[in-house]
Amino acid sequence: MQAFTTDKLRNVVSLSHTGAGKTTLGEALLFVTGAVSRPGRIDDGSTTSDYEPEAVKRRSSIQMALPPPAWRTATR
Repeated sequence: MQAFTTDKLRNVVSLSHTGAGKTTLGEALLFVTGAVSRPGRIDDGSTTSDYEPEAVKRRSSIQMALPPPAWRTATR
């Protein structure tokens, strides 16, 4: 993982009710920044942030996850 100094870090919060698209947005950000080669799908159980078996079974996040996309450092 690439190291960054604190002046290059930005924190963003994704906060809303269940089913609003937070996981889908996180997957899109990871894809656009090149962190993943294709976005995962909730229905397929292939999202990056929902890796616990119970979350995959429920098709809903059951814990907070922090996907770390790096903007403008991707090589694709």
